[in-house]
Amino acid sequence: MRLVFSLLSILFSVVLSAQELPPVINFNSNFYAGGNQNWMVSQAANDNIYVANSSGLLEYNGAKWKLYPVPNESVVRSVKVVGELIFTGAYKELGFWKLDEKGVLEYTSLVPQFPGELIDGQQFWHIETVGETVVFHSFEGLYLYDIRNGKLSEFPVPEGVVTNLFETEGEIFYQVAQGGLFSIKNGEPELIIPPETLGDIVIMKGYKEDNKLVLISRSARFYKWNGEKLNQFHSKLSDRLQGRSIFGALPYENNTMLLGTVEDGLFHVDSEGEILHHFNQENGFLNNTVLSLFSDRNNNIWAALDNGLSVINLDSPFKIYQDLYGKLGTVYTSFQNSEYLYLGTNQGLYYRRNGEEEFNFIEGSNGQVWNLSFIDGDLFLGHNTGTFLVEGTQIKQIAERFGTWLVLKLKSHPGYFIQGHYNGLSLLKRTGDGFEELPMLEGFPHSSKFIVSEENGNIWVGNEHKGVYKLKLNKEMDGFSQIRNYPFEGISGISSSLFSFRDELYFSTKDHIFKYLPDEDRFSVENELASVFNTEKRISGKFVREDEGKLWAFSASALLNISPDPLSSKIKLNSLYLSEEFQNITPGYENITLLNDGSRLLGIANGYLKLEKTDYDQGNYNLRINSVYNAALDEKPQILSLNEEEPFHYKTNNIIFNFSIPEYKKFLSPEYSYRLTGFTAVWSPWSEIPSAEFKNLPFGDYEFEVRARIGDEIVPSATYEFSIARPWYLSYTALFVYLLLFTALLYVVHRIYKRRHEKFVEESEKALRMKNLEAEQEIIKLKNRELEQNMVSKNKELAVSTMSLIKKNEFLNLVKDRLKNSEESTEVRSVIKTIDKEISEEDNWKFFKKAFSNADKDFFKKMKEKHPELTSNDLKLCAYLRLNLSSKEIAPLLNISVKSVEIKRYRLRKKMELPREVNLTDYILQV
Repeated sequence: MRLVFSLLSILFSVVLSAQELPPVINFNSNFYAGGNQNWMVSQAANDNIYVANSSGLLEYNGAKWKLYPVPNESVVRSVKVVGELIFTGAYKELGFWKLDEKGVLEYTSLVPQFPGELIDGQQFWHIETVGETVVFHSFEGLYLYDIRNGKLSEFPVPEGVVTNLFETEGEIFYQVAQGGLFSIKNGEPELIIPPETLGDIVIMKGYKEDNKLVLISRSARFYKWNGEKLNQFHSKLSDRLQGRSIFGALPYENNTMLLGTVEDGLFHVDSEGEILHHFNQENGFLNNTVLSLFSDRNNNIWAALDNGLSVINLDSPFKIYQDLYGKLGTVYTSFQNSEYLYLGTNQGLYYRRNGEEEFNFIEGSNGQVWNLSFIDGDLFLGHNTGTFLVEGTQIKQIAERFGTWLVLKLKSHPGYFIQGHYNGLSLLKRTGDGFEELPMLEGFPHSSKFIVSEENGNIWVGNEHKGVYKLKLNKEMDGFSQIRNYPFEGISGISSSLFSFRDELYFSTKDHIFKYLPDEDRFSVENELASVFNTEKRISGKFVREDEGKLWAFSASALLNISPDPLSSKIKLNSLYLSEEFQNITPGYENITLLNDGSRLLGIANGYLKLEKTDYDQGNYNLRINSVYNAALDEKPQILSLNEEEPFHYKTNNIIFNFSIPEYKKFLSPEYSYRLTGFTAVWSPWSEIPSAEFKNLPFGDYEFEVRARIGDEIVPSATYEFSIARPWYLSYTALFVYLLLFTALLYVVHRIYKRRHEKFVEESEKALRMKNLEAEQEIIKLKNRELEQNMVSKNKELAVSTMSLIKKNEFLNLVKDRLKNSEESTEVRSVIKTIDKEISEEDNWKFFKKAFSNADKDFFKKMKEKHPELTSNDLKLCAYLRLNLSSKEIAPLLNISVKSVEIKRYRLRKKMELPREVNLTDYILQV
């Protein structure tokens, strides 16, 4: 076992050499889709970056790269942005580019204006500018382009190869091999350093400092020219850079300088020549050969490499200690005292002497380190195998337990410390010569990752699965007199934490923050801390207390800290943008430590981040729409003018917008949200995708609006207005035609309807008339029926009356005849006279006529109309015949004999002139 331990100690007793470096962003050729080599970098007024690349000119807007080959498709060696023009120099090619209204670069070649003839192999390696004059540099000479008049001319230089060109404080300098260093004054060359003084020094860069010209040579020598003498300085730096060739140099802030080498990457040195940072392929660069350097408006350093591009965020509030090869591991805890910086990782405990760069492994600490706790002058180490005491560069185990999460001072019992283990709690007792390990406390077998000790004897333990426990030690201090559990039903405790803040106890999960209310003996989600974090999307429940007034938490997009509000008794939330991508550690194990210099160390999976500033100004951002495309269905999109005024064709109603913020910070990732007014007023969810697409839009007027945010800062929106034309079949002309056709159709329909209506009305009226007629006929029938019934009734009455008369007359005649046959006397004669009076024809007729007229009132009138010659006696006979009376029945009524009646009938026929075959009675009945 000891042999294995010794081998592990030898394996881990390594020196880890790395640096705390500013963040670096790398772009390889696959990313920007260009050539490997990048020769020069420049920046436009809109903050776009332009790179001279071996395959052409690269353009980068913060979201998308685009390559523009030069006409002869040669290597672009130089680039310089002057106003709206981007000048480039290449193999036998020079000219400038300009953005058109579509946001696309258009190229204008200056070769047709070139003075003389371009020789084979001539390349333009560098471009500088002063005012409105652009200077192109090739080994064969210098060429000046006047932007005002668009003329290209050759600048007279002494014979020899022009080895380099640089500008400082508005003055152009160039070196001629074996000819000295010159400047351009009033359009003429002026010798600055003669060749005998300069010798074989190849100058790569120069700048002015205190009215002296500082020169940097290819061989890493540094000189100052005072007008008479060339003095070398930074000899120590030159010695450290010995064997390295300087290919690019750049003065930077605070009198520091950046040096790009061919063999060993980039060096950042201070004014004393001390190396502040060293970037190469071993610690983050893509390549060791730096071909040129450029500082953009936000102080980012662009290193054009022989293979790719690297961007250094020198002014970032963060520095990164990156464990590229896994020798350090994941940092779970850290601590710094006056002598050492300690890192506890999943591989063990490491230390570094303050002021040095190299971390060393502490023997015997191999394994998972959970916690470093500095208590009363002692540094305790919570380890997978127990508890250790850290003494300088060595450790000593003081408790052999199954995993120690942390060690904490027991406030209610001076001289005692409580330890949280994987399977419970135990105590440590300070003795005169060290610490005494006491047995595990009985009755509590739960994992105890978080502990809070109070002076009243309460011991609070946070458990990810059980919630919170409140414990009290018994008098024997071997167990507990009180154990109370506070579960949080339905709430996951994974990545939770328990902590004290401003003398109040809190339990935090990923989504909730609970405060303990002593008076009610319960935890409540209603509290000030919870309300402050209400809108933050935290990635875990872990809180780190830096001191009594400051807390740290971790969200998906920022480091969050709570501090007292100086203007009130409340607390305020501060945030420093840092994407979750870079907080790469298991949730619940986030850790941050205050260091001696006021910076903070944030442990991550492959090293640590060092936060040097918490009030970092992120700067002003410019959100813009870079390009707009439209297309018909299943067709290739066509780029549009950014100032498009003409409506889009209705078929090209699929629109694509590309937008970006030209931001080049590693830890700043813009998010975008957009909406299309006229289509929807709702903003899209925040996303890092810098484009938006809308398909099959209907015709109409639209305004595309995009906004951005970086951290909690909202960037002003950018807009683009456009219209989609109506389809021809919905144009105003077509609509007018449709209106006319519709009107005509309405007219035709109206006419047809009117005709049909008239016909319908006519038919309805006819039907109504028919119905009325039928009704009238029915009424007539009913009336006729009623009349017939009345006539029948009256006829019956007439018949009855007539028969009564007949019977009466017959009876009276019978009586009269019998009386005549009897003895005649006065009384008989009187009776006969009375009988004659009763059977008087005139009286009978009057009675009969009245009854007959009631039954058939128009009969006499009709008979007179047909036969005017009829007398009243004739009409009387006709009336009796209409009653269908026989001659025998008529005779008594007329008081004549039957034969006389027959005679009357005969005479009546003759008056009526009836044919023989016509029956008199039937004829009269038909009238």
